[in-house]
Amino acid sequence: MRPRLLSLADRLGFSSPPDAAFDGTQRRGPKRLVASGLLASTGLLLLVPNMYPLLRGAPTPIATALSVLGSAVSVGLVAAGYLLHRSRFSDRNAVRIAAWNALGVVVLGLVMLGHAASQGAVPTGLDTTTFVVANLVAIAAAAHVVIGVYDARRVRAEQLARERRRIAVLNRVLRHNLRHEAQVLSGYADIVAAEAGANDRLASSAATVKRSADTVGSLADDAKVIMQARERGPDAYEPTDAEAVLGGAVDDVRADSPSADVTVRATDESVSVLATSDLRRALSELVENAVEHGSTGDSPSDDAAERDSPNVAASVRRDGDVVEFRVVDEGPGIPDHERAVVNGDAEITQLTHGSGLGLWVAKAVAESHGGELTFAEGDADGAVVTLSVPRA
Repeated sequence: MRPRLLSLADRLGFSSPPDAAFDGTQRRGPKRLVASGLLASTGLLLLVPNMYPLLRGAPTPIATALSVLGSAVSVGLVAAGYLLHRSRFSDRNAVRIAAWNALGVVVLGLVMLGHAASQGAVPTGLDTTTFVVANLVAIAAAAHVVIGVYDARRVRAEQLARERRRIAVLNRVLRHNLRHEAQVLSGYADIVAAEAGANDRLASSAATVKRSADTVGSLADDAKVIMQARERGPDAYEPTDAEAVLGGAVDDVRADSPSADVTVRATDESVSVLATSDLRRALSELVENAVEHGSTGDSPSDDAAERDSPNVAASVRRDGDVVEFRVVDEGPGIPDHERAVVNGDAEITQLTHGSGLGLWVAKAVAESHGGELTFAEGDADGAVVTLSVPRA
């Protein structure tokens, strides 16, 4: 019963916008308890007078229908109080919803009582006048609860929009600083390498610093791609030949790693996808990741020399309305903890974290294209990474 109520809460809007401040694991404060209690109490107080015609025997079918309606709405207010307590709304927004409910009860209640007083029919107990007032107040209270829910969601959505803008600014500043410092490190590494001469140890250290600087710079670029993928509008997507995208991604990797041995397999038919330039970047990340981590030798060239089979295989095929880009390597595979972090099954900690942003780029791009990124084991060893997107 409880899961059904919570599912109903989601459909009625009692779940906050994504990334809400209250995630359901935090301790519910007294303000939330009071707010949900007031909402439930409203329903309980209005239930008895709304049931009055049913208890006394309604004189007409219309009176019966109104009594049933008012009683159902009153019970709904009690349920809304429970749902509000269990919802993901912050305590502050829970109070906001309860305030909207109180506004509807107080304003309409006072108006109705004022009309009754002007006619000399102020209710003193359970009678027809009390039923009429309670019936209208119950409906008004329910309407104001709905208004309160959407008002709270609007407020939270505005907060999230402000937070996203601040994060976007911070992201740009961090990317700029990372890229600048990476360029400085790379420049000094080149100077040290030039001055190293016959000092192999110094030359090796300079090469290590150079690689680290390049890694830092690529992290900044990857972070930019992730942000762009999540912010692109629908107008940025255009019909694109899937085989051409994959071929371009492999060419990008070959340009950076000439010794990389990558084969490309495509379907016999031409397949198009709605894509942005980010898709090619995501596929490049997957292929590059396979080349770097899928080798059994000290380098991709050593690996190719050890075996006749290719180091990495990249393919594209259509599966119904979905186009699958698949990258297969024959190395040790992707660690389980890294898969779990990328899939959201585990939190990022000092012990469980990714070795870079390549898989994050692929996942962000796949989701922005309405697709997904999945992992599987190869037939022998290695990993199979599939980026699926809808067919154009």
